[in-house]
Amino acid sequence: MPATAELSGIVVPLLTPTDAEDRVDEPALVRSIDRLIGAGVQGIFVGGSAGEGPLLADREWDRLMEIAFDATRGRGILMAGAQDTSTRRVVAKARRLYGLGYRDIVVTPTYYVRSSTDDEHLRLFESCREVGDEINIIPYNIPQVVGSVIAVETFAKLAREGAVRYCKESSGDLEYLARLVHEGGADGLKVFAGEERNAAEALRIGAVGLVPVCANIEPKPYLEMMEAVGREDGALERHQERIRALVAALVLSGPCWLSGPKYALGRLGIGPGTPVAPLPRADDEQAARIDRFLMG
Repeated sequence: MPATAELSGIVVPLLTPTDAEDRVDEPALVRSIDRLIGAGVQGIFVGGSAGEGPLLADREWDRLMEIAFDATRGRGILMAGAQDTSTRRVVAKARRLYGLGYRDIVVTPTYYVRSSTDDEHLRLFESCREVGDEINIIPYNIPQVVGSVIAVETFAKLAREGAVRYCKESSGDLEYLARLVHEGGADGLKVFAGEERNAAEALRIGAVGLVPVCANIEPKPYLEMMEAVGREDGALERHQERIRALVAALVLSGPCWLSGPKYALGRLGIGPGTPVAPLPRADDEQAARIDRFLMG
């Protein structure tokens, strides 16, 4: 299966339904994928930070990737995350994904002993690129998780050399995003934005798509926002208002940003709504606030 020719639109960073033993809940995972694709999203991103990919046991990570690949059956974009603590570990995950049939593979800088120099980042992404001729490596800037920023110049160099065509940017820094779109864009780079509270502005700046965690629960405003790009009727702002409400109610309603979205997914009947240990489940107060929001 070749890498998708052109990537754009709403690519949902799939929440991974897991049971009390942190095992992937296969029926719930398939229901979630079917629900999102049925709603009209352009793609799925499996095993990222929202999908708790780095938190899963190795066997469960393998199961997640196998189930998701089989469940999508070529229906739109399918990205998969390969994140780990060293280049060898990341490359091993990329090879596993490539062997399963994945071609669009999202890679963060390595972490724990963080990589922080341009040279370290370049070596990592170039090593991943060597996994296969058809592989589409998508570097992922998320400094709040991995502890380092991928320089705009690094992205531009990778694009100029033909090593990457797309990236994902989730820092929330609009000035950085604008530089990435314009300076990277001069070398052919296209940008997906992950910070939902700035989604409208990211699209105005020139992002080709969004990767929004709250779309797991309510994809409609994101899809409508994409359709409104370029219009001057205030639709972007109206959809942004709803998206900010989703983020406030689900992501920012408790101390752990994943507890709320996973609880809400469970309230939709998709899995038990609990994160992977040691992350906490939504407490009673947070759950009540989310219930009121979902019923409203």
